[in-house]
Amino acid sequence: MKILMRGAIDPLLAMSSEQFIFENHTGGNIGNMIFTNSIARSLLVDDDTVIDYFSSGRSRLDDAYAEYVNATYDYFLIPLANAFKVKNHQELTVLRNFVKKLKIPCCVIGVGIQRQLSNHRFSEYYKYNDEAREFVKAILEKSPMLGLRGEITAEFLKDLGFREEVDYTVIGCPSMFTWGDTLPQIKKTILTPESVVAFNSKTEFETIDKYQPFLTFEAQSMKAFPNMVYVQQQIDDIRMSYIDGMKPELVASKVYDLNKAITFTNIPSWIKYFKDNVDFSFGSRIHGNVAAVLGGVPTLIVPFDQRVWELAKYHNIPMLLQEEIKEGETLFDLFERTDFESVHQGHKERFAHYHDFLHKTLGLDTIYEHTYEDGVIPYDKIAATREYPGVVRGWDALSEAEKVERGRSAALYYRARFKEKNERLIEAKETVRELQKEKREIKRHPFKWAFAQLKLQMEKKRKKKAKAKKKKAKAKAKAKAKKN
Repeated sequence: MKILMRGAIDPLLAMSSEQFIFENHTGGNIGNMIFTNSIARSLLVDDDTVIDYFSSGRSRLDDAYAEYVNATYDYFLIPLANAFKVKNHQELTVLRNFVKKLKIPCCVIGVGIQRQLSNHRFSEYYKYNDEAREFVKAILEKSPMLGLRGEITAEFLKDLGFREEVDYTVIGCPSMFTWGDTLPQIKKTILTPESVVAFNSKTEFETIDKYQPFLTFEAQSMKAFPNMVYVQQQIDDIRMSYIDGMKPELVASKVYDLNKAITFTNIPSWIKYFKDNVDFSFGSRIHGNVAAVLGGVPTLIVPFDQRVWELAKYHNIPMLLQEEIKEGETLFDLFERTDFESVHQGHKERFAHYHDFLHKTLGLDTIYEHTYEDGVIPYDKIAATREYPGVVRGWDALSEAEKVERGRSAALYYRARFKEKNERLIEAKETVRELQKEKREIKRHPFKWAFAQLKLQMEKKRKKKAKAKKKKAKAKAKAKAKKN
C-alpha cells in the first residue's frame, strides 16, 4: 500500500535541530506533528507500506503532479487541525481543487473549526461557508465520510447541510490514539514547590484583555515552581529563542520566563521528556497537553476557544475555564481538585470508533489487524534505530560553552545551505545565458524560428518527463531507505 499524507514532515525523520527549526518542518506549530505521527504509526503495517508526505503549500499542484499522484499512490490522506478558520480558506480551496483532479480515495482524518468560546453558531459569522461546503463536497466525492474533531465542528457541518453518521462522524484527534486502545497510567504525583511543572500557552494572549485573569494566574504559578519549564510550540517563537534574537513580545513578556523555555523537534523526545521529567502539565495548548497525557503526566487544560474545548471534552481530558478558577486559588488547589484519571473513561470505546472509521469506513489496513511475532510494530522498530535530538532549550538557558557550540552548528548549517543555493543560482544563470544566446541567433536567422520553437517545446517535454522520473526514483529510494 502506498499512501500520500498531508504533512510538513515525515515524523520518523531524525534531522538536526537547526534544519528542523530554520526550515520550518512543522507547519508553524510542533503540535501538528503529533497527530501525523499517530496516523503513520497505525498505518505502517509492514515493509511494503510506503507513506510519503505532501505540503498543501506547494506552489504547483498542477495536472502533471495530480497525474503522478494518481499513478503512484493508493490513498491521499488529509489530517487537518482547525482548518475551518478565516486564515485558512485559501488552503482549503487549493486542497479542494487538487482533490478534484485525483482519482484515488482522498480521506479527511480529523478536521475542526476555529471559534471563540461563545454561544454563537460558527456558521452564523464564518465568512467562508460556501468554500467550506465545496471542500466537504469534493472530499465526499472521493471518500465515504469525513472524520471530525468534535461536536462543535459536527454542528457546523450540519448547518452546511451535511448528515451526521452519513457524511461525517466525530473521531476526536488521532494523536490521542497513538497507543491504540490504551493510555499510560497517570503518575501518582504529590505536587510540591520542587515539582517540575510544564506550562504552555501563547505569548499573543498578553495583548488581549479577556485573557488577563488566566495570565496573571499562570505568572503567579510559574513563580511558585522554580523547576518549571515553558514549552514553546510556535515556530516563530522557537526560532527567536533558539539563537540570541528574541521577538519584542517575548523579551517584554511579563509571564513567560525564557530561561525556562524548551521545545522539541520530534515526537519520541517530546513524550519521553514528559514521561521522565514532568510532574504536571498545565496550560491552554491542546497538543502540548496531549503529549503529556501520552507520557502519563497529570494534565489540566484551560481552553480559550472551541477548537481546544471540543477535543478536551470528547477525550475527557481534564479542563476548566478561566472563570472557574476561584479567587485566591493556587495551582496546588487546582491540582488537588482535578480528576486526572478521567481521560481513561471511554477511551477504549472512542478508539474502537476511530478504528472502525479507518478500517471499515475508509478501507485502510492498520496495525490492529496484524500480529507481530516480536511484539514490536514496524513504526516503533524504525524509530528505535533513529537518533533523535532531545529537548531543545532556549538560548538564555545555555551555558557559555553551549552557546558557542550552538552558534557554531547554526553557522555550519547556514554555510551549507548558502552553498547549495549558490550552486543552483549559478546553474540558473548559465541556463539564462544559453537561452539569450539562442534568441540572438534566431533574430539573425528568422527562417529558423519555427524549428527553434519546436526544439524548445521538445526540450520542455523532455525536462517534464525527467522531473517526473526523478520524483518517482526519489520516492522509491525513500521507500527503500525506510525498509533498511
